[in-house]
Amino acid sequence: MREQLSTLNGMSIMSEQNRNSAGFRFDSARKKAFYDKVTARLTGRPTEMLPFDIIRGELRQQNPFYQGVQEIPVDLIVGSVGRYREFTRRFLPLTDSLRERWIGVDNLASSAGWPPIDAYKIGGVYFANDGNHRVSVARQMEIPTIEAHVWEYPAEVQIGPDDELDDILIRLGERNFMAKTKLDQQIPQHNIRFTSPGRYRELLAQIQNLQHTLSIIDETDMPYQEAVAAWYEMVYLPAVQIIRDSTLLEDFPGRTEADLFVWLSLYRDNLEAVYGTYENLADLARILADKYKEGSIDKMARQVRNLLGRDELPPLMDLSFDALLEEE
Repeated sequence: MREQLSTLNGMSIMSEQNRNSAGFRFDSARKKAFYDKVTARLTGRPTEMLPFDIIRGELRQQNPFYQGVQEIPVDLIVGSVGRYREFTRRFLPLTDSLRERWIGVDNLASSAGWPPIDAYKIGGVYFANDGNHRVSVARQMEIPTIEAHVWEYPAEVQIGPDDELDDILIRLGERNFMAKTKLDQQIPQHNIRFTSPGRYRELLAQIQNLQHTLSIIDETDMPYQEAVAAWYEMVYLPAVQIIRDSTLLEDFPGRTEADLFVWLSLYRDNLEAVYGTYENLADLARILADKYKEGSIDKMARQVRNLLGRDELPPLMDLSFDALLEEE
């Protein structure tokens, strides 16, 4: 009887020691999460976990293939299916509400061990579907790999563990746009590049509208590839050529001609209210280029704006260049 009590007491002491050690690791992880967020602005390294559903929504292939149970690198698990707001990209806990569950998972590692997690693989990185706490504890314990049931999506773009979400979405948007329009095959020198996600959808909408309009005019269905070529030659290129030849783009360092083209397109009605009627986007670009043609004073004002860090397009509620200049 005494031996049984001694054994139980020993197990109780060991359990308490394990719990204290797990608690210390959790507190350490919470501090690391805090410092990560503080230093992120200085290092430029993203701390936000990648959200699976947003990235999956941009994939053309929506059905993954089961690859069985594998040992996967813990440091390549940088996203989550539903808990991306609870952990950082390094799976550091962002809230104290995770403490009890986290400590329980930590204790399980030293007693019974863990079952495999469930994970999706997209472009070289993994997204935890089930087992977020296990991944978090594994990273804190510096365990290099973890067992996982892996479902893999066909690689459409390469994704690295330090990639920004916006950059990933831009690459996926470009991939989808080129796959549908084949513009990179028709016009390899197109030079359409964006610095914000979601812009390729506006181009696809323009092409579809032009295809519909030309089909009505010609009283016959226009093939999609012909509509793509017509859009590039008749809509995109004339406006972009004016943007290239003007000083407009210099007011927005870091942005591209395609960025400004889409901005003109999205806010054409608002710009018309400010600058008067125009026939097409090329005319609108010409109006703006003529109105803000730089003299020496204008050039000095632009340099001051650049020094102040004006690297964004005008905000949604401030659509006139006059308001932009007054703001500065």
